[in-house]
This record gives sequence, structure tokens and C-alpha cells, in this order.
Amino acid sequence: MPFHWLPDVPWQVLATLPLLIFAAYTVFGATGFGSSVIAVPALAHAFPLTFAVPLVTALDCVATGTASFRQWRHARLDEFRRLVPTMLLGIVAGTTLLVRLPRAPALLALGVFVSFYGIYILAGPRQRSTIHERWAWPIGLAGGAFSVLFGTGGPIYMVYLSARIHDKGELRATSSLLITSSVLMRAVVFIGSGLMFQDTLLSTAALLAPAMLIGYVAGNRLHHALSRNGVMKLIAVLLVGNGALLIGRAIAMWHAD
Repeated sequence: MPFHWLPDVPWQVLATLPLLIFAAYTVFGATGFGSSVIAVPALAHAFPLTFAVPLVTALDCVATGTASFRQWRHARLDEFRRLVPTMLLGIVAGTTLLVRLPRAPALLALGVFVSFYGIYILAGPRQRSTIHERWAWPIGLAGGAFSVLFGTGGPIYMVYLSARIHDKGELRATSSLLITSSVLMRAVVFIGSGLMFQDTLLSTAALLAPAMLIGYVAGNRLHHALSRNGVMKLIAVLLVGNGALLIGRAIAMWHAD
């Protein structure tokens, strides 16, 4: 590889990275989550998770901070405060499990979970119900753990938030604020462990930053063009598609073993 500041992967992979990042952050701009759940499973086909998750985390630090700065006034701080304590516990647990937990079963569980939730949304409108606030505890714990292990805590948080918040602007703002907090905590973990300073990781993130920013702006415009039902359908399609990717990745890992 003549460029030592780029990952040592085929040029076809490098060429698709900006498109992948653009798509991931377009969805994030429209929904308030989804960058990691799109980017990490796709990146994991060419990179180890120990590279893919910190890479997306580095990009998320800019994207989520920008989103939260613009939207935090619309966030439901009561719901945010309910999720944060157990999210912290989940991040601690995820850090402990990072090098111990078999990844294939965990990826499979997440893939099945988000796929079924996406199908549940796509099944059609039903009487609107609000889940009890006590669900914030297991949701925060699971989301925090998966955010460290796989960078994909957003869909888990959305299960709770979308059932508690029915205004699309408040939903996106609360999700963005929560994910910003999760990303910053995750970045601290990866800096402390040295994973954020792997060869070519930060240089790759810097090269992909323009695609991330353009995608975020495009997604923000898309959000204003969609109704709440449109936003929820976009979230559902995202969950089903990436749940399938996660399941496929888990099966591939099992076969590799």
C-alpha cells in the first residue's frame, strides 16, 4: 500500500467508504440515530470490529455533537435523565465484556431484536401506547453495553424513546442528545484503551469527515420533509435491513470459527 496513512485494504473498499459514510449520516440527520447501525456492520466485512467501532465513534463525536448543539432545546430531558444512569452501567459492563464476550451470539441477538422491532413498526398503524418509564432501566443497560461492544446502541434506545415520545422533533432531539452522551463516553473508553490511536484510524476518520458532514446536512433536510410516520418508517426499514446484516455477520463469524 503506497499510502501508509490509509488502511491496508483493497482499493474497492476504500472507494466505497465515503458512500457508506454519507448514507449512514444521512440517516442519522433524518432520524437522530442510525450512523453506527448502518456503518459498523458494513465496515465489519472488511475491518475488525476493534477498528470499525472506534472509527465510527470518532466520526460520531463530530456528528452527534453538532446535532445535539442544534436540537437540545427540543429534547425531552426527563426521558434523557431516566436512561443515562443505566446507560453508564451498561458502558462499564460492555467495556468489561469487550474482550471476553463471544461476538457471534451477541451480534445475532441484536440482529434478531432490531429486525423484529422494525417489522413491528412496518406492520402498520395501531393504537398508540406508551410503555412504562421503568423500561428505561433495562433499555439503558442494554443500549450502553451494545454501544461499547458494537457501536449499535441507537436502535435499543429508540425502542424506548419512540414509545414514549410522539413528536418527531422531540424524538430526534432526545435521541441525538442521548447518543451524543453515549458516544463521548465510548470515546473516552477507546482513548483509555488505546483503540482510538491505532495506525491509520484517525487519518481515515479525517478523510471521511466531509462525507459525514454532507450526509448529516442532507439528512437534516430530509427530516423536515417527512412526517412522523415517514420518520418511523425510515427507522423501521433501517432496523430491518441492518438487523439482517447483523444476522448475516454473526452467521459468517460462526462459520469462520
